Amino acid sequence: MKITKRARQEFEFYKNTELDMIGHDIGVAVVPAIDGKSALECWWMKDTHGKTVPCREPKLLAKVFRSKQSVNLQVKLWAEDIADGMLLRQSELDEYVHGWPEWVLRAVMEQAGKLAQQQRGYVPRFARLEFLRGSIWFPEMDKFDASI
Repeated sequence: MKITKRARQEFEFYKNTELDMIGHDIGVAVVPAIDGKSALECWWMKDTHGKTVPCREPKLLAKVFRSKQSVNLQVKLWAEDIADGMLLRQSELDEYVHGWPEWVLRAVMEQAGKLAQQQRGYVPRFARLEFLRGSIWFPEMDKFDASI
């Protein structure tokens, strides 16, 4: 079983985030399986292959699943707020996700763009994710000088 570096990073993020108030336990037994796999291995098997395997750390596994569902809901809500006409500005979003992995910000903006495309038939600039020199740049930034 080869767990990727990104999968390990996501697991650590979900394990350590406090955002785990929704969701339900997916295939998690109440009693730990002594000869089962670690929570990381079980989460990876379920997330990547859709397989449920015995787990020796069921509480941690349940927490990671709840966290993932909570983060997914938060991403969806933020994307809807942006797509609905900037109810949430990108600069606010940037503050909210400070310290979170970059993929969360990317997921929000990509979903916002898709929602805006469905609603308007085009993606307005405020719902677009743009990159400058490999970094995310929000189009609304003040006093941007490309010569820097």
